[in-house]
Amino acid sequence: MLLLAVGVLVGITAWFALEQPAIAPSAQTDSSLPHARAAAGDADAQLKLGLRYAEGDGVIQNQKEAAKWFELAARQGKTDAQYHYGLALLKGRGVVQDYRAAFSWIEKAAQRGHAKAQFDLGELYRYGTGTAVDKPRAYLWFNLAASQGVEAAAKARDSLVWQLKPEQLAAMQEEARRMSLATAAATQPPPATP
Repeated sequence: MLLLAVGVLVGITAWFALEQPAIAPSAQTDSSLPHARAAAGDADAQLKLGLRYAEGDGVIQNQKEAAKWFELAARQGKTDAQYHYGLALLKGRGVVQDYRAAFSWIEKAAQRGHAKAQFDLGELYRYGTGTAVDKPRAYLWFNLAASQGVEAAAKARDSLVWQLKPEQLAAMQEEARRMSLATAAATQPPPATP
């Protein structure tokens, strides 16, 4: 009787083992997988895949793959992807280092209200990386990032105050106020109609 029970148990185990390969391929082609969605053009999936490759989260870290997915999502207007692709270009991670292109992508994200991009854009203006040195513009972007809680931006902004003329400060503060209001208005949902 014991021998019969062991035989049945081995048979059932073998049957389950043979069933697994038939299930696994269909799971791999599932459109909910990030690779499949990203390859199909889903910007959110492309950004997530870029982040996973950049950090080595669930995949082997690969900066070239990260940059590829960031670029694809950035070209579709995904703000976080624009920022991350700009950083890849700035640091030369997975792509050829290109300060002008980095400036352009980081600027796109900054203009859409991305706080870290605003801070980094201030740094690019401050040191003339990918653009001409422009301390008033650096002050403007540091001010915008600081208004979103980026502490390093507040310190950087305050360090520039003494290097600018009062009329430059006033002009940049006014522009920051105008840009901040425009960004807030663009992110507000339209009022519901009764």
